[in-house]
Amino acid sequence: MGKKIDPIAERVRKKAGKDIKGGLIGKITHYIPGWHGYQEKNERRAADKVLREFLADQLRLVKQKLEKLQMMVVDYNLSKTWETFDRMLNLTDKMESSIRYADYGYAAWGSKEKINEGELDKLYEFDATLLEDVGNINTVAEEFQDQMNQGKFDDAWDYTYRMWTVMQRFEEKWNQREGYMKGYQE
Repeated sequence: MGKKIDPIAERVRKKAGKDIKGGLIGKITHYIPGWHGYQEKNERRAADKVLREFLADQLRLVKQKLEKLQMMVVDYNLSKTWETFDRMLNLTDKMESSIRYADYGYAAWGSKEKINEGELDKLYEFDATLLEDVGNINTVAEEFQDQMNQGKFDDAWDYTYRMWTVMQRFEEKWNQREGYMKGYQE
């Protein structure tokens, strides 16, 4: 059995590869000793950067949903959820910024500090799994909004708590990534 390939991750990686290889310069640099390996690393880094930007954009869309939900819970006077919504929106802002501007395994060409391609791939795959978490937050938000649109408010706290729990797990995972990048976590 082969490794399952994430179609979104594959598209992002191809786009990043095309952006880096570009035209005449790409053909010329093909003949420079050691450049090909460096270029492959750059493709991995660029793919990870594109993926993180996509992830941050998806998180921004989820935040917009959360803001709409927050307006609804205020309008319907579901005050038990207000504070948690404020925390979720603040955490979403923090995570979006953190993801968008995170390190992506860069070391200059010829640097004494070597970055293993396997480590870059592991980092890339880790970032790809975060998309699933953003999708989970989005799914719960959509379910909650459907319930609210039907006038069903009894489970408002349960939906809010589920979203908050997924957001906290998402933050924990991201912190693990940061620890891995800084070299104090595996």
